[in-house]
Amino acid sequence: MLESLLNKFKAKNEKHSPGNMSFDFKLFFVYHIAMMILFGARPIESPLNQAMFAMALGIGLIVASIIYKAKYNWSWPGLSVTSIPIVIFNIIFLYAFFAFSAYTIVSNGNMPDIKNTDILLLIQESWGVILQAFNHPALTPWFLGGAGIMVFNTLSSLNLVCSNKDKFEAQCNVS
Repeated sequence: MLESLLNKFKAKNEKHSPGNMSFDFKLFFVYHIAMMILFGARPIESPLNQAMFAMALGIGLIVASIIYKAKYNWSWPGLSVTSIPIVIFNIIFLYAFFAFSAYTIVSNGNMPDIKNTDILLLIQESWGVILQAFNHPALTPWFLGGAGIMVFNTLSSLNLVCSNKDKFEAQCNVS
């Protein structure tokens, strides 16, 4: 019995091992390591320049992913029934997370009264608070890292990227 449990544990670990990490997931780590360097060492001081760096890096990583997929003759498996609702949830969740974080950073935790506020007015006000928090050079990489997570989750929900190499290889048309 113990041997059976150990075999199951080993099989599960092999499935989620770094060796079974897809190229897209490795690129995701490259992006986040760059954001951690921006966050910790802050080689770029301007929030706008940090955002431009993140955008250039993101575009470069997307191009690398497209080239890699073309090399292995990858074909898109299409959308599932839950893809679009999950994407919408990801965007709403990230916006709410950024808004709550920004209110804590900028206004010392003075949150608006959600019960008595028009939702469109609340979104408009919170966007200003998010931008104000984003303009702190020490925090911009943190927001950019969160945006990177949302982009990867969105692309994953749309079946445009995979976390596991096995799943990626199953989507490739080997001639």
